[in-house]
Amino acid sequence: MLSNGGFYLGKLLAKVERREEVVKILKVLLKRHVNVLDRQLSRSECSKHVIAMFFETSNKNRQFVIDLFSNSICIREQMETEEFIEQLLACQTPEKNRMLAAFSQTAWGRAKLRTSGALDVVIEVFSSTLIIEEKLACVAAFRHFVHDTAGMRHLSENSIFVNTVVRDVKKYVEENYSECEPTVDMEFVQKLSNQAGAEVEDGRANQNVQEPVDRLHKDFYSMWSYDTPQTSPRRAQSASMSPPYNAPSPSYSFPSSVSSSAASSPAARRPSEGILDELSDVESDSGEDKKEEAENATEKKTKQEKSVSEHPDTHRQTETFFQIVEGELWLLTWLAQDDHNLQFLIRPDVVDSVVSYLRSTRDPDFRTYRVLRRMSTHRSYVYRLLDLEFHVRILTGLCAAPCRMLKYAKSCKHCDKCAEIGREILREFASHVDNSYGDAHINTQFTAEDFVRRTKAAIAKIVLVKERIRLAKVPALTELFNALAHVMSSPERYEELGKMCTYENGPSFASQIIGALSVLISGQKIKELCENDMWYFPPEPGTGQCALQSLPTDQENELLHFVDESNQEIAVAPMKSICENSHYFEGMYSSDFFEKTEGIRTFQVTSDSCPPDDFRLFIHLLSTCTSVCTIVSSAEQCATLLALSDQFLCPTISKQLCADDGPLRTYLNGNSLHTLLPVALATNAHPTLLDTVFLTLVRFSSSDNVTKALEAICTNSTVVNTFVTSLRDFLTTKC
Repeated sequence: MLSNGGFYLGKLLAKVERREEVVKILKVLLKRHVNVLDRQLSRSECSKHVIAMFFETSNKNRQFVIDLFSNSICIREQMETEEFIEQLLACQTPEKNRMLAAFSQTAWGRAKLRTSGALDVVIEVFSSTLIIEEKLACVAAFRHFVHDTAGMRHLSENSIFVNTVVRDVKKYVEENYSECEPTVDMEFVQKLSNQAGAEVEDGRANQNVQEPVDRLHKDFYSMWSYDTPQTSPRRAQSASMSPPYNAPSPSYSFPSSVSSSAASSPAARRPSEGILDELSDVESDSGEDKKEEAENATEKKTKQEKSVSEHPDTHRQTETFFQIVEGELWLLTWLAQDDHNLQFLIRPDVVDSVVSYLRSTRDPDFRTYRVLRRMSTHRSYVYRLLDLEFHVRILTGLCAAPCRMLKYAKSCKHCDKCAEIGREILREFASHVDNSYGDAHINTQFTAEDFVRRTKAAIAKIVLVKERIRLAKVPALTELFNALAHVMSSPERYEELGKMCTYENGPSFASQIIGALSVLISGQKIKELCENDMWYFPPEPGTGQCALQSLPTDQENELLHFVDESNQEIAVAPMKSICENSHYFEGMYSSDFFEKTEGIRTFQVTSDSCPPDDFRLFIHLLSTCTSVCTIVSSAEQCATLLALSDQFLCPTISKQLCADDGPLRTYLNGNSLHTLLPVALATNAHPTLLDTVFLTLVRFSSSDNVTKALEAICTNSTVVNTFVTSLRDFLTTKC
């Protein structure tokens, strides 16, 4: 190379008989001295011979031409001619696509690709090819167009390109699907229970404690709330503690004002829209957090190395496909920075693919959220976004993460970040809707004859518009409650409308209505209802006493026998204890009823009431037992016991079940809501029962949970009327 050997070798390429030998030498030099070789070859004027080598019938030198063209500068400038591009477009050589892609490295090449139609050819190959390396080369070529505004606009205007990106992202999400599996932080609830027990022993149970109790900060947010402090609070000093409650989220009692919301939430610094700005962390990492992350990373790396050693080819393809999707999302983020491109990107499939990537994959690049944020910042496309139900897609896809639907769930950084960026997007979007321009479009929907269209407008109104005067113009809240009553008026109508999805893979229509209504509940109300929540710890074996084990045998203490329809004995209990705790049995055996006058001491339980085991548990509770015989093990048992306590007029059992540390508050969650909601509406056995159930409905239930719970009560019109009336009172009066 010091003797100008590259120049000499370039001259020798003109001799066909020496070409094969020369190419072997050039391949070695290209790997070690690419820059020097590039300059020397360009001076030898061998570009026309290199081009001729590409179109030779034999393809043995074709890969060398591609490598030389892709990695050089000077020689590529000589080969960048209109004639060469036309030859590439006219030929049927499979490798021509990689040559065309290499033109994207220079401004002249990008312009020629765009004006000659070659860029569309590369896009078609990018969409149709099954060779993953060829697809990666296309993505690498497209990345160079970030320096060419016209080229980026050409990409966004080409629907094949956008469709391919959406298709690849969806495929990646399907192959790498990862959903948060929330688990209760038992260490925290145990600590909470111990602290409450200490307060009772010290005689301070009814006094204001000076030291704040560490509670879960996220429990203060309503399910669809987004106007909250921009970043989550710092974690407590101990890594085992859950983050403490911050100032409660703003109240959304209908109607509310912008000023009140601003006063209840600290002013959030608007982040820079620069694409290279890093997303700030949701919360700081403590030393133990970093140590845990390091251990997880080491474990993950070990598993990956084992997987690579077992399946090297599969792993290589997976890594390459990941690079492709990463590049596509990077391009999508850059495309969104140009206002011109947004009109081609604001599509349901684009929004859904980005949301699913952020929500349902492990360790996503959260900078991709800027695609959604850029959509929300452009006022010209507010109407299109409203028609796409952009707010619902963001709220259900990012804000309502699984671990935020479970009380006392362990902290999940991924879900916290998703919720934070979702709230940021919605705050920006709402700022363009909550004005005369955006509100006018929503108001026009209320005059539509289509019931679904009017209800969707009411949902948008409640969720996005906070200014008092605009809220007063159209009774959106009344529209929503009327819509809820209409949807639940019959099982057939609920099947048709309530379970309907207004967009593909979206939440049910009924759950959207409940989600919008959940915005009305204030953080302060959630705090009041959750403040004294404890965890139900069943009695340990060997503790407590069972009143039915040592029954009295004297005549003064009469026994009451409970039998089933086959006269098989279920339980035997002291009649005195039963009558003291049940007004029903007290009236039956203390007044001049048939049972007292005839001396009947047997009570037959019908099979329709409940299973014998559950009734036996009910008798143990009624007899004031305190041992393992009183363990309530499921939400179904809670529902049965509440129904029995209502049927037999046992307020003490209802109070015991609904206590702060009772089983109801522990077993009541989104998954069990369909079991407990009908019982709560039918009995209302305890003053706090209905409020607790409604809080679970509007705050701790997913879309599927809400749909299933409402379906359980829509068969009874009386219960539906009670539900709608009580829910309205809960949200508009108590909140």
